[in-house]
Amino acid sequence: MNDDSMLTLREGLHRLRQQNARLFSDRDDSADVQEFFLCHDTAHVVFGCDTSIFGEGMLKIFTIFGSTLGFWKHLTAYSQANASALFRQYSFNHVVRNVFYVIAGMPRAWVRARRMTRAWPWADHDEYLDTTVAEIRREFNIEVIRAP
Repeated sequence: MNDDSMLTLREGLHRLRQQNARLFSDRDDSADVQEFFLCHDTAHVVFGCDTSIFGEGMLKIFTIFGSTLGFWKHLTAYSQANASALFRQYSFNHVVRNVFYVIAGMPRAWVRARRMTRAWPWADHDEYLDTTVAEIRREFNIEVIRAP
């Protein structure tokens, strides 16, 4: 994801979904699964994580330790949404090239999630849709981790 911090959360979410339209084009999900992916995509924007395997790995740490979703709800939600199926989009070479970056970045993401002033509201974030991403990051003390 580019530095879209001056966009509102709504604009950033729209941009992320446009850039990744291929991931959603043939999905026919229930309302609960659609809600999960909306919250997941919103977290991508807030935490500044792209959709590479590195970005997804960092987002998992931020989601577990820096949002109200937490660990157990994270496991349940990802399972119900069959989110792991999205990992089929990555080539073997992409995974091999990035797995060590993901592993090395996880402790840094954990520390940054622990430094947040409070947890990002996973599902109750509508009040922030017209707030710039930069303001949200300041309010929650979110430090973005860029892909290597």
